[in-house]
Amino acid sequence: MKAKEVYKIWYEKGGIWKGWIRPVPFIGIDTPKENLEVIDYHIPKIKYINKMFHDTAIIIDESGVDSIEEGIALAHLGYIPIPIFNGTNPSIHSKATTNNSIIGPLLIWGALKLKEMKLNKDNPPVFLLDSNRLHRYKITSSIFDNSWDVYPQDLPTHHYFKKNNITKIIVRSNQLNKDLKKILYQYQKNKIDILFTNGYEEPKKVKIKKYRK
Repeated sequence: MKAKEVYKIWYEKGGIWKGWIRPVPFIGIDTPKENLEVIDYHIPKIKYINKMFHDTAIIIDESGVDSIEEGIALAHLGYIPIPIFNGTNPSIHSKATTNNSIIGPLLIWGALKLKEMKLNKDNPPVFLLDSNRLHRYKITSSIFDNSWDVYPQDLPTHHYFKKNNITKIIVRSNQLNKDLKKILYQYQKNKIDILFTNGYEEPKKVKIKKYRK
């Protein structure tokens, strides 16, 4: 599939949340790749919820592969998966801090799965992040730094969430990363509950402390 076809499927399935889909990883789909690692495509079993909650959005902050696969699993419950990856790929034969090239094949796989589903446009969203975005360790100066952060504009405002009946956000991750914490703090300030799960345990409400440098 070509990049435009893949993007169109994700966008059309995005419902009222499609405006937050980032086009960057889709552009890379048509770019030649090298040494692409083997991907074990599968739809995981979701252990922390067993149905869709209309008042609850989800943010998955796992490695890109796991994030997309889990997003598709949640789509089977009714959630609308919204990829918000913002990392670029390095030039061919170059090394980079983050392997973003693996995202493309998963987006193609995900598009094919989404094409078979019927999702109501106003269903709650599941936002897909890549926890590898924060890899900034460079062995040498020749390594391309394609790390990235998530910013407030990458996610809906608290006004938009509340307008669409979202009063809770579940973060599914191994830890609360600092760039996301800053955004969650603002949601919390505006009366949106933040819950956390490692993917195995029931989501529990957490209190986000204001980030200080």
